[in-house]
Amino acid sequence: MTAITSSNAAATDWRVRCQQWLSEVIDQPASVRGVAVLRIVLGPSVIWHLRPFLADALNGTTYHDHFQQPWWSWYPNAPAGLYMALLWIGVAAAVLMTVGWWSRTAAWAAFAVVAYNLFLSQTHFHHNRAFLVILLAGVALCDNGRALSLDALRRPPSDDRGLVWPMWLLRFEAAAVYFASGFSKLIDPDWVGGRVLHDRAVRYQNDVRDALGDTLADPILDVLTTRAFHWVLSPAAVATELFIAFGLWFRRTRLAAVWVAVAFHVGIEVSAHVQVFSVIAIGALALWAVPSTRDRTLVTPSRWVRWLDWMARFDITVAPGASWSMVDRDGTVLEGREARQFVRTRLPATFLFSRFWRFR
Repeated sequence: MTAITSSNAAATDWRVRCQQWLSEVIDQPASVRGVAVLRIVLGPSVIWHLRPFLADALNGTTYHDHFQQPWWSWYPNAPAGLYMALLWIGVAAAVLMTVGWWSRTAAWAAFAVVAYNLFLSQTHFHHNRAFLVILLAGVALCDNGRALSLDALRRPPSDDRGLVWPMWLLRFEAAAVYFASGFSKLIDPDWVGGRVLHDRAVRYQNDVRDALGDTLADPILDVLTTRAFHWVLSPAAVATELFIAFGLWFRRTRLAAVWVAVAFHVGIEVSAHVQVFSVIAIGALALWAVPSTRDRTLVTPSRWVRWLDWMARFDITVAPGASWSMVDRDGTVLEGREARQFVRTRLPATFLFSRFWRFR
Protein backbone atom coordinates (compact mmCIF):
# COMPACT_ATOMS: atom_id res chain seq x y z
CA MET A 1 0.00 0.00 0.00
CA THR A 2 2.85 2.37 0.84
CA ALA A 3 4.49 1.70 -2.52
CA ILE A 4 1.22 2.42 -4.36
CA THR A 5 0.71 5.65 -2.42
CA SER A 6 4.27 6.75 -3.15
CA SER A 7 3.80 5.94 -6.85
CA ASN A 8 0.56 7.94 -7.00
CA ALA A 9 2.23 10.90 -5.27
CA ALA A 10 5.10 10.81 -7.74
CA ALA A 11 2.68 10.70 -10.69
CA THR A 12 0.70 13.62 -9.25
CA ASP A 13 3.89 15.63 -8.68
CA TRP A 14 4.97 14.95 -12.28
CA ARG A 15 1.59 16.12 -13.62
CA VAL A 16 1.78 19.29 -11.52
CA ARG A 17 5.28 20.08 -12.83
CA CYS A 18 4.11 19.50 -16.43
CA GLN A 19 1.13 21.80 -15.92
CA GLN A 20 3.35 24.48 -14.43
CA TRP A 21 5.77 24.20 -17.34
CA LEU A 22 2.96 24.39 -19.92
CA SER A 23 1.52 27.41 -18.13
CA GLU A 24 4.94 29.07 -18.19
CA VAL A 25 5.36 28.34 -21.90
CA ILE A 26 1.88 29.28 -23.12
CA ASP A 27 0.29 31.71 -20.69
CA GLN A 28 2.93 33.56 -18.69
CA PRO A 29 4.61 36.56 -20.31
CA ALA A 30 8.39 36.81 -20.22
CA SER A 31 11.13 38.95 -21.75
CA VAL A 32 11.22 38.94 -25.55
CA ARG A 33 14.77 40.32 -25.75
CA GLY A 34 16.21 37.06 -27.08
CA VAL A 35 13.74 37.11 -29.97
CA ALA A 36 14.49 40.81 -30.53
CA VAL A 37 18.22 40.07 -30.85
CA LEU A 38 17.40 37.35 -33.38
CA ARG A 39 15.19 39.81 -35.29
CA ILE A 40 18.12 42.22 -35.59
CA VAL A 41 20.38 39.44 -36.89
CA LEU A 42 17.80 38.18 -39.38
CA GLY A 43 17.41 41.58 -41.07
CA PRO A 44 20.87 41.70 -42.71
CA SER A 45 20.67 37.94 -43.31
CA VAL A 46 17.50 38.38 -45.38
CA ILE A 47 19.21 41.09 -47.44
CA TRP A 48 22.24 38.86 -48.00
CA HIS A 49 19.96 35.97 -48.95
CA LEU A 50 17.96 38.05 -51.47
CA ARG A 51 21.01 39.84 -52.88
CA PRO A 52 21.84 37.36 -55.71
CA PHE A 53 18.19 37.13 -56.79
CA LEU A 54 17.90 40.91 -56.85
CA ALA A 55 21.21 41.33 -58.70
CA ASP A 56 20.03 38.93 -61.40
CA ALA A 57 16.66 40.70 -61.62
CA LEU A 58 18.37 44.08 -62.07
CA ASN A 59 20.33 42.52 -64.95
CA GLY A 60 17.09 41.35 -66.55
CA THR A 61 17.31 37.72 -65.40
CA THR A 62 14.68 36.10 -63.17
CA TYR A 63 13.69 32.56 -62.31
CA HIS A 64 11.72 32.49 -65.62
CA ASP A 65 15.08 32.43 -67.44
CA HIS A 66 16.40 29.35 -65.59
CA PHE A 67 15.35 25.75 -65.31
CA GLN A 68 12.33 25.75 -63.03
CA GLN A 69 10.69 22.85 -61.20
CA PRO A 70 7.55 24.08 -59.40
CA TRP A 71 6.67 22.57 -56.05
CA TRP A 72 2.95 22.70 -56.83
CA SER A 73 1.09 23.25 -60.11
CA TRP A 74 -1.24 25.80 -58.50
CA TYR A 75 1.55 27.97 -57.08
CA PRO A 76 1.39 31.50 -58.59
CA ASN A 77 4.32 32.57 -60.76
CA ALA A 78 4.86 36.31 -60.51
CA PRO A 79 5.77 38.13 -63.74
CA ALA A 80 9.24 39.65 -63.89
CA GLY A 81 8.21 43.17 -62.84
CA LEU A 82 6.15 42.00 -59.87
CA TYR A 83 8.90 39.56 -58.86
CA MET A 84 11.45 42.39 -58.71
CA ALA A 85 9.02 44.51 -56.68
CA LEU A 86 8.57 41.65 -54.21
CA LEU A 87 12.33 41.35 -53.80
CA TRP A 88 12.61 45.06 -53.02
CA ILE A 89 9.76 44.73 -50.52
CA GLY A 90 11.73 41.93 -48.86
CA VAL A 91 14.83 44.14 -48.63
CA ALA A 92 12.84 47.05 -47.20
CA ALA A 93 11.18 44.74 -44.66
CA ALA A 94 14.60 43.42 -43.64
CA VAL A 95 15.85 46.98 -42.98
CA LEU A 96 12.76 47.73 -40.89
CA MET A 97 13.31 44.49 -38.95
CA THR A 98 16.85 45.48 -38.08
CA VAL A 99 15.94 48.90 -36.74
CA GLY A 100 12.67 47.65 -35.23
CA TRP A 101 10.20 49.91 -37.02
CA TRP A 102 6.81 48.20 -37.35
CA SER A 103 8.69 45.16 -36.15
CA ARG A 104 6.08 42.42 -36.46
CA THR A 105 4.66 43.71 -39.75
CA ALA A 106 8.17 43.88 -41.18
CA ALA A 107 8.92 40.35 -39.96
CA TRP A 108 5.76 39.01 -41.59
CA ALA A 109 6.59 40.81 -44.85
CA ALA A 110 10.15 39.43 -44.89
CA PHE A 111 8.83 35.95 -44.11
CA ALA A 112 6.28 36.16 -46.95
CA VAL A 113 8.86 37.27 -49.53
CA VAL A 114 11.54 34.74 -48.54
CA ALA A 115 9.00 31.90 -48.32
CA TYR A 116 7.42 32.81 -51.66
CA ASN A 117 10.81 32.89 -53.36
CA LEU A 118 11.84 29.58 -51.77
CA PHE A 119 8.78 27.74 -53.06
CA LEU A 120 8.88 29.20 -56.58
CA SER A 121 11.13 26.35 -57.69
CA GLN A 122 12.65 23.26 -56.15
CA THR A 123 16.00 24.52 -57.43
CA HIS A 124 15.74 27.37 -54.90
CA PHE A 125 15.70 25.00 -51.97
CA HIS A 126 18.60 24.87 -49.52
CA HIS A 127 18.41 23.80 -45.90
CA ASN A 128 19.76 27.15 -44.70
CA ARG A 129 16.96 28.94 -46.59
CA ALA A 130 14.32 26.70 -45.04
CA PHE A 131 15.83 27.42 -41.62
CA LEU A 132 15.68 31.15 -42.39
CA VAL A 133 11.97 30.88 -43.26
CA ILE A 134 11.23 29.05 -40.00
CA LEU A 135 13.10 31.62 -37.91
CA LEU A 136 11.33 34.50 -39.64
CA ALA A 137 7.94 32.90 -38.92
CA GLY A 138 8.80 32.44 -35.25
CA VAL A 139 10.01 36.02 -34.88
CA ALA A 140 6.87 37.34 -36.59
CA LEU A 141 4.66 35.37 -34.19
CA CYS A 142 6.27 37.04 -31.17
CA ASP A 143 5.73 40.65 -30.04
CA ASN A 144 9.44 41.29 -30.56
CA GLY A 145 9.16 45.07 -30.97
CA ARG A 146 8.83 45.52 -27.20
CA ALA A 147 12.63 45.63 -26.86
CA LEU A 148 15.68 46.82 -28.80
CA SER A 149 13.58 48.63 -31.41
CA LEU A 150 12.47 52.03 -32.62
CA ASP A 151 8.94 50.86 -31.84
CA ALA A 152 9.88 50.69 -28.16
CA LEU A 153 11.41 54.19 -28.34
CA ARG A 154 8.48 55.92 -30.04
CA ARG A 155 5.84 54.10 -27.99
CA PRO A 156 7.54 52.83 -24.84
CA PRO A 157 5.81 49.67 -23.56
CA SER A 158 5.24 49.11 -19.84
CA ASP A 159 7.92 46.39 -19.97
CA ASP A 160 9.68 44.09 -22.43
CA ARG A 161 7.51 41.08 -21.67
CA GLY A 162 5.20 39.22 -24.03
CA LEU A 163 3.96 35.71 -24.66
CA VAL A 164 7.00 33.61 -25.50
CA TRP A 165 5.54 30.36 -26.81
CA PRO A 166 7.00 31.22 -30.28
CA MET A 167 10.41 31.35 -28.60
CA TRP A 168 9.92 27.79 -27.31
CA LEU A 169 8.96 26.65 -30.82
CA LEU A 170 12.12 28.26 -32.18
CA ARG A 171 14.21 26.64 -29.44
CA PHE A 172 12.84 23.25 -30.42
CA GLU A 173 13.52 23.91 -34.11
CA ALA A 174 17.09 25.06 -33.44
CA ALA A 175 17.86 22.03 -31.27
CA ALA A 176 16.21 19.72 -33.83
CA VAL A 177 18.56 21.02 -36.54
CA TYR A 178 21.63 20.01 -34.52
CA PHE A 179 20.11 16.68 -33.48
CA ALA A 180 18.98 15.73 -37.00
CA SER A 181 22.37 16.58 -38.45
CA GLY A 182 24.33 14.78 -35.73
CA PHE A 183 22.11 11.70 -35.58
CA SER A 184 22.03 11.24 -39.38
CA LYS A 185 25.85 11.27 -39.37
CA LEU A 186 26.01 8.96 -36.37
CA ILE A 187 24.10 6.20 -38.19
CA ASP A 188 26.09 6.70 -41.41
CA PRO A 189 29.24 4.52 -41.23
CA ASP A 190 30.93 6.52 -44.00
CA TRP A 191 30.45 9.75 -42.06
CA VAL A 192 31.25 8.64 -38.54
CA GLY A 193 34.14 6.55 -39.86
CA GLY A 194 35.80 9.58 -41.43
CA ARG A 195 35.45 8.69 -45.10
CA VAL A 196 33.23 11.68 -46.00
CA LEU A 197 35.48 14.34 -44.45
CA HIS A 198 38.63 12.67 -45.76
CA ASP A 199 37.21 12.64 -49.29
CA ARG A 200 36.27 16.30 -48.97
CA ALA A 201 39.77 17.22 -47.74
CA VAL A 202 41.40 15.38 -50.64
CA ARG A 203 39.08 16.89 -53.27
CA TYR A 204 39.54 20.47 -52.09
CA GLN A 205 43.23 20.41 -51.19
CA ASN A 206 44.10 22.44 -54.29
CA ASP A 207 41.83 25.25 -53.07
CA VAL A 208 43.78 25.32 -49.79
CA ARG A 209 47.05 25.39 -51.71
CA ASP A 210 45.84 28.25 -53.93
CA ALA A 211 44.71 30.25 -50.90
CA LEU A 212 47.78 29.73 -48.68
CA GLY A 213 50.61 28.95 -51.07
CA ASP A 214 52.79 25.85 -51.01
CA THR A 215 54.90 26.87 -48.03
CA LEU A 216 51.96 27.23 -45.63
CA ALA A 217 49.71 24.66 -47.27
CA ASP A 218 52.08 21.68 -47.27
CA PRO A 219 52.23 21.06 -43.48
CA ILE A 220 48.47 21.71 -43.13
CA LEU A 221 47.56 19.36 -45.98
CA ASP A 222 49.88 16.68 -44.60
CA VAL A 223 47.53 16.55 -41.62
CA LEU A 224 44.19 17.20 -43.33
CA THR A 225 44.67 14.52 -45.99
CA THR A 226 45.77 11.84 -43.52
CA ARG A 227 43.09 9.19 -43.12
CA ALA A 228 43.80 8.66 -39.43
CA PHE A 229 43.15 12.33 -38.70
CA HIS A 230 39.56 11.94 -39.84
CA TRP A 231 39.03 8.84 -37.71
CA VAL A 232 39.25 11.28 -34.79
CA LEU A 233 37.76 14.42 -36.38
CA SER A 234 34.55 12.86 -37.71
CA PRO A 235 33.30 11.29 -34.44
CA ALA A 236 34.25 14.53 -32.68
CA ALA A 237 32.15 16.53 -35.14
CA VAL A 238 29.18 14.22 -34.60
CA ALA A 239 29.58 14.42 -30.82
CA THR A 240 29.75 18.21 -31.07
CA GLU A 241 26.40 18.48 -32.84
CA LEU A 242 24.70 16.09 -30.45
CA PHE A 243 26.17 17.89 -27.43
CA ILE A 244 24.81 21.21 -28.70
CA ALA A 245 21.39 19.66 -29.39
CA PHE A 246 21.02 18.42 -25.81
CA GLY A 247 23.30 20.81 -23.91
CA LEU A 248 21.26 23.88 -24.82
CA TRP A 249 18.26 22.54 -22.90
CA PHE A 250 19.95 22.41 -19.47
CA ARG A 251 21.15 25.43 -17.50
CA ARG A 252 24.30 23.69 -16.25
CA THR A 253 25.50 22.91 -19.78
CA ARG A 254 23.87 25.77 -21.71
CA LEU A 255 26.75 28.25 -21.58
CA ALA A 256 29.24 25.56 -22.65
CA ALA A 257 26.89 24.50 -25.47
CA VAL A 258 26.69 28.10 -26.69
CA TRP A 259 30.50 28.40 -26.71
CA VAL A 260 30.80 25.13 -28.62
CA ALA A 261 28.07 26.17 -31.06
CA VAL A 262 29.78 29.46 -31.91
CA ALA A 263 33.11 27.72 -32.51
CA PHE A 264 31.31 25.03 -34.53
CA HIS A 265 29.64 27.57 -36.83
CA VAL A 266 32.81 29.61 -37.28
CA GLY A 267 34.56 26.40 -38.33
CA ILE A 268 31.78 25.59 -40.79
CA GLU A 269 31.89 29.09 -42.25
CA VAL A 270 35.65 28.87 -42.80
CA SER A 271 35.57 25.41 -44.36
CA ALA A 272 32.31 25.38 -46.36
CA HIS A 273 29.88 27.61 -48.26
CA VAL A 274 26.67 27.60 -46.23
CA GLN A 275 25.21 30.98 -47.25
CA VAL A 276 23.48 32.61 -44.24
CA PHE A 277 23.28 29.49 -42.06
CA SER A 278 26.19 30.26 -39.73
CA VAL A 279 25.03 33.81 -39.02
CA ILE A 280 21.39 32.99 -38.34
CA ALA A 281 22.29 29.92 -36.27
CA ILE A 282 24.58 32.00 -34.05
CA GLY A 283 21.85 34.63 -33.82
CA ALA A 284 19.37 31.95 -32.77
CA LEU A 285 21.54 31.18 -29.73
CA ALA A 286 20.10 34.36 -28.17
CA LEU A 287 16.83 32.44 -27.79
CA TRP A 288 18.41 30.36 -25.02
CA ALA A 289 18.94 33.29 -22.68
CA VAL A 290 16.69 32.99 -19.62
CA PRO A 291 13.67 35.20 -20.52
CA SER A 292 13.83 37.36 -17.41
CA THR A 293 15.49 40.74 -16.96
CA ARG A 294 17.13 42.88 -14.27
CA ASP A 295 17.15 39.94 -11.85
CA ARG A 296 20.78 40.46 -10.85
CA THR A 297 21.92 43.68 -9.19
CA LEU A 298 25.26 45.16 -10.15
CA VAL A 299 27.28 48.11 -8.86
CA THR A 300 30.09 49.03 -11.24
CA PRO A 301 32.32 52.00 -12.05
CA SER A 302 32.17 51.15 -15.78
CA ARG A 303 29.54 52.60 -18.11
CA TRP A 304 30.37 50.07 -20.83
CA VAL A 305 28.43 47.34 -19.01
CA ARG A 306 25.16 49.20 -19.53
CA TRP A 307 25.94 49.67 -23.22
CA LEU A 308 26.69 45.97 -23.73
CA ASP A 309 23.90 44.51 -21.60
CA TRP A 310 21.57 43.92 -24.57
CA MET A 311 19.76 41.10 -22.81
CA ALA A 312 19.17 43.22 -19.66
CA ARG A 313 20.78 40.64 -17.40
CA PHE A 314 21.57 43.20 -14.68
CA ASP A 315 19.95 45.98 -12.70
CA ILE A 316 22.93 48.30 -13.04
CA THR A 317 24.07 51.15 -10.83
CA VAL A 318 27.04 53.04 -12.26
CA ALA A 319 29.08 54.53 -9.40
CA PRO A 320 32.39 56.13 -10.47
CA GLY A 321 35.16 55.06 -8.14
CA ALA A 322 33.17 52.17 -6.60
CA SER A 323 34.38 48.57 -6.67
CA TRP A 324 32.51 45.88 -8.56
CA SER A 325 29.73 44.21 -6.58
CA MET A 326 27.01 41.85 -7.82
CA VAL A 327 24.13 39.93 -6.25
CA ASP A 328 23.03 36.89 -8.28
CA ARG A 329 19.49 35.49 -8.63
CA ASP A 330 20.00 33.09 -5.74
CA GLY A 331 21.42 35.77 -3.42
CA THR A 332 25.09 34.92 -3.99
CA VAL A 333 27.28 38.00 -3.60
CA LEU A 334 30.38 38.48 -5.77
CA GLU A 335 32.92 41.24 -5.28
CA GLY A 336 35.76 42.72 -7.26
CA ARG A 337 37.41 40.52 -9.83
CA GLU A 338 34.92 37.67 -9.39
CA ALA A 339 31.99 39.99 -10.07
CA ARG A 340 33.72 41.49 -13.11
CA GLN A 341 34.47 38.03 -14.50
CA PHE A 342 30.91 36.84 -13.99
CA VAL A 343 29.51 39.89 -15.78
CA ARG A 344 31.77 39.23 -18.76
CA THR A 345 30.41 35.68 -19.06
CA ARG A 346 26.84 37.03 -19.31
CA LEU A 347 27.26 39.84 -21.85
CA PRO A 348 26.68 38.82 -25.51
CA ALA A 349 29.66 40.84 -26.76
CA THR A 350 32.19 39.51 -24.23
CA PHE A 351 31.21 36.00 -23.15
CA LEU A 352 33.26 34.31 -25.88
CA PHE A 353 36.46 35.89 -24.55
CA SER A 354 35.69 35.71 -20.83
CA ARG A 355 37.71 32.52 -20.31
CA PHE A 356 40.84 34.21 -21.64
CA TRP A 357 40.37 37.22 -19.37
CA ARG A 358 40.15 34.94 -16.35
CA PHE A 359 43.87 34.24 -16.53
CA ARG A 360 44.94 37.88 -16.64
